[in-house]
Amino acid sequence: MLINYFKIAFRNLWRNRQFTFINVGGLALGIAVFLFIIQYVAFEWNANRFNKNYNTLCRVNVLTKQGVAEYYLPPGFAQPVKQQIPAIENAVRLADRIGGGVLSYKGQSESENKTFREDNISYAEGNFLSVFSFPVLSGTPSLAEPKTLALSETISRKIFGTADAAGKTLMVSNQFGNTLYTVKAVYHLPETSDINPEVILSLHTLENAANRDGNDWADPNGTDAALTNIYLQLKKDANISNTGKAITNFLHSVNPASKDETIILQPFSQLHLAPSFDYPLQTYGSLLLVTLFSAVAVLILLIAWVNYINLSTAQALNRAREVGVRKVLGAARTQLVVQYLTETLLLTLSASAFAVLLVYIFQNLFNDFTGKQLSMHILNVGWFWAIGIILIAVGSFLSGSYVAFVLTAFNPISTIRGKLQTSLRGIALRKGLVVFQFTISIVFIIATVILYRQLKFMQSENLGMKLDELLVIQGPTVSSEDQAAKNVSFKNSLTQLPFVKKQAASNNVPGIGYNFSANGITKLNNPLKGDDKKSYSMFICDQNFFDTYGIQLLQGRGFTADEAERSWNNIHSVIVNEKAAKELGFNPKENIIGQKIKWGADFEIVGVVKDYHHLSLRETIQPTIYLSSVSYSFFTVQTETKDMQSKLGTIRKLYNSAFPGNPFEYFFANEKYNQQYVSEQKLGSVFIAAASVAILIACMGLFGLVAFSARQRIKEIGIRKVLGASVFSITQLLSKDFLKLVAVAFVIASPVAWYAMNKWLQDFAYRISISWWVFALAGIAALFIALLTVSFQAIKSAVANPVKSLQTE
Repeated sequence: MLINYFKIAFRNLWRNRQFTFINVGGLALGIAVFLFIIQYVAFEWNANRFNKNYNTLCRVNVLTKQGVAEYYLPPGFAQPVKQQIPAIENAVRLADRIGGGVLSYKGQSESENKTFREDNISYAEGNFLSVFSFPVLSGTPSLAEPKTLALSETISRKIFGTADAAGKTLMVSNQFGNTLYTVKAVYHLPETSDINPEVILSLHTLENAANRDGNDWADPNGTDAALTNIYLQLKKDANISNTGKAITNFLHSVNPASKDETIILQPFSQLHLAPSFDYPLQTYGSLLLVTLFSAVAVLILLIAWVNYINLSTAQALNRAREVGVRKVLGAARTQLVVQYLTETLLLTLSASAFAVLLVYIFQNLFNDFTGKQLSMHILNVGWFWAIGIILIAVGSFLSGSYVAFVLTAFNPISTIRGKLQTSLRGIALRKGLVVFQFTISIVFIIATVILYRQLKFMQSENLGMKLDELLVIQGPTVSSEDQAAKNVSFKNSLTQLPFVKKQAASNNVPGIGYNFSANGITKLNNPLKGDDKKSYSMFICDQNFFDTYGIQLLQGRGFTADEAERSWNNIHSVIVNEKAAKELGFNPKENIIGQKIKWGADFEIVGVVKDYHHLSLRETIQPTIYLSSVSYSFFTVQTETKDMQSKLGTIRKLYNSAFPGNPFEYFFANEKYNQQYVSEQKLGSVFIAAASVAILIACMGLFGLVAFSARQRIKEIGIRKVLGASVFSITQLLSKDFLKLVAVAFVIASPVAWYAMNKWLQDFAYRISISWWVFALAGIAALFIALLTVSFQAIKSAVANPVKSLQTE
């Protein structure tokens, strides 16, 4: 009996090939998009879950009086807390922004020698690998000894190939000088880990001042510089909230000045995705983005299911008489229900098979887009397939339920006589589903336009500086005794090149960040209460930086060459931006040159620069204090883009001569700055793809409905043509009802899209306003696409031979 159900179902689907193709195609597209996005969502959900201590780890955050959460903390804070709070099993410090430099390996032969720059180098506690459960492939996981390191599998292969790296030595050249390290372990770096250093240096190395090269701010026992994340592994029976309160009380007891600060322990399970949209702590992932992608996946799938329901209700007219005949011949209602549900199940299974095929075909393309190595294997867990089977079964049941349950309930005599036709034609369900489909499509169109307008605004807005024609050269990290003289010599050599208009040096550049942040800075006379708690971004540069980057000087002067050579900690002169001047309690519109600020010692303000967007427009302009130095982390050259390869070759020779052993690396300032908007660009691509798929599926359904409508009204069309109706009038007759539905969808979609995108824009400190024409454009686009879809089938029916259409059945 079951085989007969499938045979009859196959024959019915084959008989209505056009509708079957539309249904299978629409469902396959919807399911494929759903599977792609669910891969991404599953990847995000799995973040950090490989860690054996996932449920007992937490990150220490300090909530300031202003409600700002600081998660970079002084390293000397960790050990006293561990000793005083019994609930803490382990304390792990991680300094993830200070270790970048050059790795050098000297092998037994010259061919084995390797030198390259690696920025993803962190200093970490000796127990880091064991606490964070990174699988150790060789060696031992302990980095308790100074001058030891661990390499990721990728870096180990890059240097040593397939040979075991444990026990070998590497020279690490960074801001702390040239230090020889012993490789203690090679570890596998899980892709789902938020904490992902390629090289881990023992933090205990910096306990010896000789290994800090004068950078005493990096003392692991220091309590001034906020340079580490501190993670705590709690005992299994510990209460995270009570532990946080205990640490807060301890902090207040040893440092009364911190009475306005509160310690918040962030569970490791909330490190990647926040538990709510108003979560105050920093996370590595975006709950909003994951929620948005999940909503897109569900909506696309809903559109595909709606497509089937819509066409099923439309085809009900054709099948009403079939039902009547079957019931007259003795078919039970249960048999008819099973028959129609079997058809739906067969169609859904076919669509699912095609969807999986589409996923395998386009998987690599999707991975390139996301930058992650995703596959169907990430979904290879029992709960997912159980949910998938339930989803297909429920979807089949719900989408087929109208035909199966409603149509089989009608009086067989009425259906045979055709009395059902009039009531079904005006059915509200079919119209409502069309409105639903196009509402979602129009929301996607509006969201895409607004997103790209915001992206264009960020990329074209006046930044307050000029990044065009700026070539940035990575400075040397393999240093020597006469390094300062070599830096000056290289800068002088750049100046003498005929194609170099301007040159500057700095310890960071716009689009990447600042050098460090500091508080405890106040104006010398009459500081306000709480001023010492304010945080300032500190930026180190030479005398040419502002001129080279086109940053406007509002008051005073820039640094002099002498001030740069003597360095900021010797000459005690600073330059501030407008925002910093306001935070310090000065009026930047008044002359503040010569005013002094206190930061341990007294510093004199010699210049005020106009605020500019040092980082992306997502963030507010930071109060910034500029410090003078010859600087050699980055060299910036202003030159025309013509003959760039030749110019790079000339600069490369000078660089290799001045800094032997350092790799020559460069980038363009504007390109590096725009890399901050990669996530917005990817999000825009997602919405374009979602809008395209949604519209395609909706139009497939609309095409099928118009074709069905034309088939039902074929004799009416024939009569109208015989009586002189034009092709235009007949096309209008078949199109107007559907276009009205699109117009209704536009009315519903507009406020929904405005609310969603207005909320999204709130994440940007500088943003566009949503213009009315965006909605008009989306509405016109949706109407135009729908008109093209409807007109194709309508015109085809209108030009058909009326003689054939008036023939009796």
